[in-house]
Amino acid sequence: MKKTVISLAILLFGTMPSMAYEYPTDTTIHYVLECMAALGGQTDQNLYTCSCRYDSIREVLSFDDYSDGRTYERNKAMPGKKGGFFRDNERGEKLYDVLVKAREQAAEQCIVVTQVKMIKPTSSQ
Repeated sequence: MKKTVISLAILLFGTMPSMAYEYPTDTTIHYVLECMAALGGQTDQNLYTCSCRYDSIREVLSFDDYSDGRTYERNKAMPGKKGGFFRDNERGEKLYDVLVKAREQAAEQCIVVTQVKMIKPTSSQ
């Protein structure tokens, strides 16, 4: 019985995709939808490109670091005292820089697909 459980555990964990960090589903969807909109809309080609970019960023940043970098990005231009909290935040600025570099790396790694075409195998006779 014990060998069966161990074998099953190895089988299940061995088939799981290995990603450095796990993100919540809503964050995943928001990222991919925003990316697709920036590339021109919801198409299969843009979905492929954006999911690749998302996976690339996810390998570099933990969810907490990604979230903090995005928060800094959204609020760094906020005027007044409230904005000062974000503008003077060294950690947020560093994480934002890492996020920007991760995005650039993802854009280089993940080509923008212009056409997805199914190629049918030819029969050799």
